[in-house]
Amino acid sequence: RKAGGLAFLDVARCHNDRQRAFICDLMTKESEEIAATAATVVVGTYDGGLLGFGLEDGAQRFGYAPHVGCVKALHCTETGKLATGATDNAVRLFDLAKGVEMGELQEHEDSVSAVQFWGSNLITGSSDGQVCIWRCGDYELLLKFRGHKAAVTCLAIHPSGRVMASAGRDQRIQLWDLMRGTSAAHLSVPEAVEVLDWSPDGKSIACLSPRELVVVEVISNSVASYKDPNSAGFMRVSLTAVAWLSSQLIALGDGRGLVQIFRKDAETLTQVCRVPRDDVPGRIKSLLKVDSTLLVGLSTGQVEVWSFDTKGTLQQSHFKKLRVVDTKSRLTCLAVWAPGSSEVAEALAGAGKAKRAGKPQTPKTGELPVKQKATKAEKRGKLAGKLKKKR
Repeated sequence: RKAGGLAFLDVARCHNDRQRAFICDLMTKESEEIAATAATVVVGTYDGGLLGFGLEDGAQRFGYAPHVGCVKALHCTETGKLATGATDNAVRLFDLAKGVEMGELQEHEDSVSAVQFWGSNLITGSSDGQVCIWRCGDYELLLKFRGHKAAVTCLAIHPSGRVMASAGRDQRIQLWDLMRGTSAAHLSVPEAVEVLDWSPDGKSIACLSPRELVVVEVISNSVASYKDPNSAGFMRVSLTAVAWLSSQLIALGDGRGLVQIFRKDAETLTQVCRVPRDDVPGRIKSLLKVDSTLLVGLSTGQVEVWSFDTKGTLQQSHFKKLRVVDTKSRLTCLAVWAPGSSEVAEALAGAGKAKRAGKPQTPKTGELPVKQKATKAEKRGKLAGKLKKKR
């Protein structure tokens, strides 16, 4: 298909082996030509296809149809490992750096609605209510547990890697302690949350349902919310996507195609401006921020690339449209492989390795907790205590 001078493959019809082999070969050749610092945008489609294009030039990198159902979730690591979940109950794994498909994970009994890498592990959630933790080295299933009584809608791992939030159709938000592998807290909500997103500093979490955006500050428990004042009765407008631009600024997309920017102040959300989009029909399906770039994915298949500057007071004039890429597909979700992203470097630097002499080391971020072995002195102390009790 031709779109804005770019040739996009019709991935919806590429399900036989010969076509897949051709597309995999295309992926490999293109990947070898791309610089290591080039960012690639990955688009999931309703037909089970994946499309990739360059963030800087909009040129197509690959096209592939690995799923036989709608792609519902994507997540990519800095090294180019990509995981996809779909309504065919499968998780597909790819290495974008090498341009190869790594395999498939079959454990869930219903649609895979959430996938997210966590250090050396992969976490997946499904409409069967189950959450699975996989080891990335050999993709062995380490843990499987029921996260919700109904379908899991989304997952969000805290920037520290120690806490995970999950939401489900049972109208609950659950917090999980990943270091201990236990439930930490839960919150009941009036409507099922579709999107969870932690702020860059990890102090707040955005919870988005079709009617309301709620931002909870974890430490103070303060809550700020927003409802569309023009949405009532039969004129209801669904809120569809959210993304943090900074620790205080948050972008919100809706079913009318509007993207609004809010500032979080204590217990209020104040509208700052709107992204100056043209009057293009289509719902906002996904919002994604990479450094100073905002990606806006539309239900029509278009992906708008905007640059912005958060220095000073953010205004509408600070947003500049760089390009529009028309994939000619029914877009469902977005992910970005950004090897040179400054956000990734800051996150890795902030995580650090805390090692203190004389104290047991905490598990590394992204690793399941391992029971510490007792030293000889500790064993002697326990033995002496037992002997005293017997006497």
